[in-house]
Amino acid sequence: MSEAERKQREELRGGVRRRKRSLEERERSPERSLAENLALYGSLGWIVVTPTLLGTWLGRRLDRSFESGLVWTGGLLFLGLVLGCWMAWRRVHEA
Repeated sequence: MSEAERKQREELRGGVRRRKRSLEERERSPERSLAENLALYGSLGWIVVTPTLLGTWLGRRLDRSFESGLVWTGGLLFLGLVLGCWMAWRRVHEA
């Protein structure tokens, strides 16, 4: 085996050792990475916004149908917001 091949094998072994050490450290510490946190925050935004917007949309449709001002819009907006916050709370506690 030449000196270059030996050096290349040592570099590869060193990389494998570093990777193994990194994985072991990650298993010991429950902290999430920056990318995982950003993904969680983005999904939480959509989890809250989607039911809120759906409640608002449905409320506007009902208000137009029954000519009731903003009664349905306000109620369903609040219901959508509560539902979205509850779903976000559950998602955070699962993660």
